[in-house]
Amino acid sequence: MANVTISGFAFNPQTITVTMGTTVMWTNSDNVTHTVTADDNSFSSSGVGHNGTYSHTFTTLGSVPYHCAIHTSMHGTVVVVAALKPED
Repeated sequence: MANVTISGFAFNPQTITVTMGTTVMWTNSDNVTHTVTADDNSFSSSGVGHNGTYSHTFTTLGSVPYHCAIHTSMHGTVVVVAALKPED
C-alpha cells in the first residue's frame, strides 16, 4: 500500500512511484471535497470529503497523470514500474 495525502489543495507527494500491483490510497485532509480522476479515465473517485479515502490498484506499467475534477489546478502522477526480480 502506498499513500498520498490531499492537503492544501495539492496531492502529496505530487508524483509517486509504485510497483505494479500496488494499491494507492488517497486521504483527504482538506475541509472541502476533492476527486481523484485519471486523465485517461482509467480510474475516478466520487467526491472524497474531509478524512475520506479513495484507493486504486495499479496493474499496468507506465505513468498515469491524474487531477481533481472539482479543482482543476490540482495534478499528480502515479508512475508504475515492474517489480524487481529476486536474484537467483
